[in-house]
Amino acid sequence: MESKPEPIRGVRDLRFDTLRGLLLVCMTLNHLPTEMRAVTDQPLGVFSAAEGFVFLSGLMAGWIYTRRRRRQGPEALWSSCMARTKSIYLWHVASYVGAFAMVQLTYRTLGFCSLAAPRLFFQHPLGSLWLGFSLLYQPGLLDLLPMYCAFVLLVPAVIAGLEAGRRWLILGLSALVWLAVQGAPPMAGATALYPVNTGVFNLFAWQLIFIAGLAVGHARASGEDLVSRPKPWVVGCALAVVAYGIGIGRAQWPPLWPDRLYGILLNKPALGLLRMADFGCVAFLVSVLAGRHPAAFAWRPLALLGRHSLAVVAAQSVVIVTLLQFAPLFTTATGRTLTALATLALVFAAAAARDRITALPREAPEPELGARHPGDGGLLPSHGARAA
Repeated sequence: MESKPEPIRGVRDLRFDTLRGLLLVCMTLNHLPTEMRAVTDQPLGVFSAAEGFVFLSGLMAGWIYTRRRRRQGPEALWSSCMARTKSIYLWHVASYVGAFAMVQLTYRTLGFCSLAAPRLFFQHPLGSLWLGFSLLYQPGLLDLLPMYCAFVLLVPAVIAGLEAGRRWLILGLSALVWLAVQGAPPMAGATALYPVNTGVFNLFAWQLIFIAGLAVGHARASGEDLVSRPKPWVVGCALAVVAYGIGIGRAQWPPLWPDRLYGILLNKPALGLLRMADFGCVAFLVSVLAGRHPAAFAWRPLALLGRHSLAVVAAQSVVIVTLLQFAPLFTTATGRTLTALATLALVFAAAAARDRITALPREAPEPELGARHPGDGGLLPSHGARAA
C-alpha cells in the first residue's frame, strides 16, 4: 500500500487563518447594534460565529497536539496544554482588566455608569476583580476565553483516547453529556447565584463541538481523508439541512415543532440540536469547497486576524465594552456604521501590532493547520502554527 506523502514543510496555508479571521469579524460586528449584523449574524442558518470558532480551535488542537504527543510523548503534551491554558488565561485577565479600567475611567471622569457595562464593575470594583480573576464572574464579551481554557485542559485525555482507537466511545460520551443539559437554563441568568456569573456558554454542552473538532483534527493527523470526495447524496442532504436552517433563520419559515421544543432545538447556551446540525452541514460543505477552490478561502487581511486570534478576542472585548457605554454613538445609522468600522479598524490594528511583536518562527517545529495535501482535495495541516 502506497503511503501518502507528507505535507510540504514551512509553507503556511492561509485558508484556516482566513476562516478564523472571518469568524472574528462576524463576532465583533455581532456584538454591536449595527445594521451590518444583517450580514454577519447567523448568515447561513441558525448558528453563530462562536460555534465555528470553537470547532476550529478544537480541530487545530487535535491536529497539532496529536503530532506533539507522537513525537514527544504524553508528558510533553500535558506540559504544552498547561502552557497554552496559562496563555489563554493571561489574555483573558488582560481583557478583563482592560474592560474594567475603561468602565472605571468612564465613571470617574464623566460621572455616569452605563447600563450596558458590567454592573459589578462599578457596584463592587474590588469584588469584581477577585471574581473575574477566579473565573467566577464572566459578563458578556468576557466569557469566551475562560471556556477555551477549560477545553484545552481536556485535550491530553481526549487525544489519549483517540490514540487508543476509542473515537466513537469518546464522541458518544461527549454527546451524552451534551444531551443531558439540553433545555437547561443558562447559568448567566441564574440570579440566585449573583454575583457569580460563569458566562452564557454551558460548558457541558459546548464541549461537544470542541471534542468533535479534536476528533477531526486527530483524523487529519492520522492521514484520514474525510471530505475530499463526498458522495453526491451526502452533499445533497447537507444542502437540504442548510437550506432549512436559512429558511427558518432568514425567511421566518413556520416551525415544525411545538414552541417549547423549538426553543430547545435553537438554544445557543446549550447548543441545541438544530444549531448543531446546521453548523455541522455548513462546516462539511465549507471543507469540501475549500479543498477544491483553495484560492477563494485565502485572504491575507483576514488571515492576519486568524493568526492572532487571542489578541483579537481580547482587544475586541475591551473596545466593545468601552463603546457600548456611550449610547449616542448608536442613535443613528451613520453613527452605528462608523462606530462598527472604527471597531474593526482597531481590531485589525491590534492584530498587526501583535504580528510585529511576535513574528512567526523561522523554523517551525509544530504543524500548522491547513496545508494542502499533495494529490488530495481535502485540507490537511502544514507545519508552523501554534495550537490556537
